[in-house]
Amino acid sequence: MQCILKIQHPKLSYTFIWMVFICFFNIFSAFGQEDVKKDLQRKIKTYQATSNFKQNPIYINLLYDLGLQYAEYNLDSLLIVSNESIKLSKTINYSKGEIQGYLIEGLYYSNIGKQDRAISCFSKALSKAEAISQIDLLLESKIKLAVEYKYKDNYAKALKQYLDAIEIAKRYNKDQCLSRCYVNISVIYRVQKEHIQTILYLTKALEVYKKDGDDVEVAKILNNLAACHIKTGDLKSATNAIDSAIPVFEKAKLDSWLSYAYELKGTVYIKKEKFNQALKWLNKSEEIHTNIDKRRYKIPLYLHLANTYLGLKRSDIAEGYALKALEISKALNILDGRDEILKILYKIKKANNSYEESLTYLEELKDISDTINKKNNIKELRILKSNLESEQEKEQYILESEQKQVIQRGYIYISVLIILAFLIIIIILKKNNKTQNVLNKKLIENTLALKKNEAHLNGANNTKNKLFSIIAHDLKGPINSFKSLFDLFNKSQLTTAEFMEFMPQIGQNINSIAFTLNNLLTWGQTQMNGLVTKPNYTTIKTLVDESIKLLSKQAEAKSITTINNIDIKVVTWSDKDQIDIVIRNLISNAVKFTRQQGTITIDASEKSDFWEIVVKDNGVGMNQEDQINIFKEEETVTSYGTSNEKGTGLGLRVCKEMVENNGGTIWVESLLNQGSSFYFTILKTKTY
Repeated sequence: MQCILKIQHPKLSYTFIWMVFICFFNIFSAFGQEDVKKDLQRKIKTYQATSNFKQNPIYINLLYDLGLQYAEYNLDSLLIVSNESIKLSKTINYSKGEIQGYLIEGLYYSNIGKQDRAISCFSKALSKAEAISQIDLLLESKIKLAVEYKYKDNYAKALKQYLDAIEIAKRYNKDQCLSRCYVNISVIYRVQKEHIQTILYLTKALEVYKKDGDDVEVAKILNNLAACHIKTGDLKSATNAIDSAIPVFEKAKLDSWLSYAYELKGTVYIKKEKFNQALKWLNKSEEIHTNIDKRRYKIPLYLHLANTYLGLKRSDIAEGYALKALEISKALNILDGRDEILKILYKIKKANNSYEESLTYLEELKDISDTINKKNNIKELRILKSNLESEQEKEQYILESEQKQVIQRGYIYISVLIILAFLIIIIILKKNNKTQNVLNKKLIENTLALKKNEAHLNGANNTKNKLFSIIAHDLKGPINSFKSLFDLFNKSQLTTAEFMEFMPQIGQNINSIAFTLNNLLTWGQTQMNGLVTKPNYTTIKTLVDESIKLLSKQAEAKSITTINNIDIKVVTWSDKDQIDIVIRNLISNAVKFTRQQGTITIDASEKSDFWEIVVKDNGVGMNQEDQINIFKEEETVTSYGTSNEKGTGLGLRVCKEMVENNGGTIWVESLLNQGSSFYFTILKTKTY
């Protein structure tokens, strides 16, 4: 039974595949390593010009080299190359080529976040490499397999593969592989926040690469050391390491490592709370990432960008980056760093008084923290870490006499006894903690439920009071006036002619009451039950025209000119009914506070991701204090227009909630006795 799912592709001629290869070479030549790619292009073309090139092992080896070039920039081509390599190798029974094919196929699945498939591919490669004693590919398979286990947070299995690889690398003097194992083991220790062990293994790897004069690998180690120094707070050492690495990566045109170096540089400035400088470096990293087909590495970058914008008091942008990081983390099923993402989103929502959303993120944070703890393999990790310490002791005494080797075995036995003692203690503590954790969990759940109920009751009570106040103050009076008028008419104390004289005023009052009731019901719904937003593509010009027509009588009564400058092309992604309420309220307010023969203008300005709509009048305007308090929810104030028109004070609060429900913002600019301009933004297209 095969453990790899095959992807069906149409049959392609070798000429067509070669044209695809040439195309991708041209597309990505600007991204570095141009000489390597051109050399591969030339060699592949040379072999394809010969007969029976499909049976030539050298040609299959070149496909493997080509696949490694696609690992960063074009994953679809990587899968095509791997399938071709495996198929040709099986045809001529070329085991080495088949191993190489499984390795690059595993890289493809690794980079799209399908770790189980990647593990299956690397396990196949390892099994076949062991069968033919192909040491280099065997070591490569073990290292790649260990990396996938690390991605799945199975550090115990990852360490076992690295330990096996270290033994083999020492036996066959494979220094480069030994260094890679040291680097990858340091990553596991860094995840466990054991920075001394991290620096120890990175230093061991650095010594090997310096001895070989490999500047690029030295720069990579410096990058990793910088990351560790940042964790320990040694920002000076981190800066020195990064500054030494960046010129090497720029010269070698190693995009992924260069973007990582820029990201680390930005992280240093975040630690120093110099957020503008941090943003400069993080933007450079993000720019490079647009050319790199590795979504996994964008998670920490977006997390740092979110923290930076949070430091710059731009919580809206910070939330956008945090959501991007969370989306990739969930899509690739990556737990590392997700707790930090959730903490940022919780902090933003809490600061914005979005308590339900903040509680959702808090609960998700707790769940993910529990999952991470379960997947840490604490017991196996401690056993294998003790084995690593024994390996360090073995290295110290390997050149000693036979007598010291006996002493070393004694140390190993003691270590085993200590491990057993630790296991017994862990089992006892785990049993005791299990009951305590259940009780703590119930206590936390009950506390959160009580707080949520308390907030809901307080909010409902406040809403009830406000509703009664508005009904008593702004609706009861006009309705009682209607009742008195009709009573007089019914009792014949008012003639029909006299009654008809009141009809214009009655009509205006009815329009006012209808408008007030609409705002009141909309606001009450948002406060009591929440408001469901159903966005779709909406033409703003149509909504403005309808509102102008609806309010035409009020405008004509004051000889006000209303101008709609919005073009039919202004289309937004929004809830039509909610934005209609916003536009109608803003135009109504403009009519209310504009003097006789005034002018109201509605315009739209196009921005990168949204439209900015403005309703501008040349009316009475407002002072600075009113501009600050006009959207606040603490109290409701009734204002009177230039013709003594009356309102509830709810309209602008409703507008604010409607605009924010649709992902926009609203604000006012005004000068006393010169007029007011109310602005709000709406998204152009759907966002994810």
